[in-house]
Amino acid sequence: MKIDFHSKNILIVDDLNTNIIFLKILLTEEGYSSVYTADSAKKAYSILETHNIELILLDISMPDIDGIEATKYIRNQESYKHIPIMMVTADTTSQTLEKSFDAGANDYITKPVNIANLRIRAESLFMSAYKDAIIQKQDRLLAVNDTVKMLAHQWRQPIASIAATTMSISVKNELETLESKDLNIALSKINDYLQNLSRSIDDFAQLSKIETESSCNDINTTIKESLALIKDNFIVNNIVIKTNLTSSKPVVYFKNELLKILVSIYKNSIEAFQKNNIDNGKNLKITTHQTDEITKITITDNAGGIDASVIEKIFDPYVSTKKEKNGVGLGLYNAVNILRDYMNASIHLESDKGVTTVTIQIPNQEMITS
Repeated sequence: MKIDFHSKNILIVDDLNTNIIFLKILLTEEGYSSVYTADSAKKAYSILETHNIELILLDISMPDIDGIEATKYIRNQESYKHIPIMMVTADTTSQTLEKSFDAGANDYITKPVNIANLRIRAESLFMSAYKDAIIQKQDRLLAVNDTVKMLAHQWRQPIASIAATTMSISVKNELETLESKDLNIALSKINDYLQNLSRSIDDFAQLSKIETESSCNDINTTIKESLALIKDNFIVNNIVIKTNLTSSKPVVYFKNELLKILVSIYKNSIEAFQKNNIDNGKNLKITTHQTDEITKITITDNAGGIDASVIEKIFDPYVSTKKEKNGVGLGLYNAVNILRDYMNASIHLESDKGVTTVTIQIPNQEMITS
């Protein structure tokens, strides 16, 4: 893996001009040619809006808006929340560093800055960002592949029904037994099948849209929509779906992203039933529960469980429960990142005695109670 580190765009944010000059000279001597500077958080925000910054060196102690508050702001901006942030500080107390990392900083470096230390840490952050970008691209390709497979599965039954209906019309016509009444019934059936195909296209087109903002939705409705997208897979595999969707108030989240995560969890359950050769009594249960603080989704299956050696690292990238070569292990890794980074939510998995439970918790801080 070869990355041109020196072409990366770096932003230095410090209220003292001498510190900015010193850091810029160090970076320039190391070969970095695209170094931007700002002497306040507000000026840094303007640069982030107009330039493709790939690393931020951020001073913690600044007037007006300090580095910790600036980090929180950056992490809340969709356009550049992904940019690695390295805090530059003379204060290395555990309290300050803890606040920095809680705000969203990726690393820190102490003053006075050592160029060798800075170079190693910067390259490490660039490598990490590159890896995350590769994983995102792979996951998008896998998501497209999964969507095409699900759409093909949804289309298979109505297409087969249309073929059977047209064949029946053709045979009756050949035998000269086709009556006007039979033709009208057949055409009506074909129209119903085509409407079903059209709805499938609309459903999957909606699912494939990329959301730029969260919206207020009913969690139970989202779950019902997710089940409708993959219902034929459950039917073919003789899996019984049980739901206990308690009444809930709408909450704010990324609906399409949650739909994709739910469908991914369902697919994992289906594959587990197949892999473990479970033939009878296959159940998948979905429940919802809401308190003043959180909205919780619990998905439980009896598909044979997950091996204990996998459980501890199930949310790591490239960890898969599948033994086949196409088990790339990105689904749950991306699920936890989407829930954490986009919805401030969490996902937890546990497996015992052949039963696996996935729990998703979404905070209600932004709940609409009108």
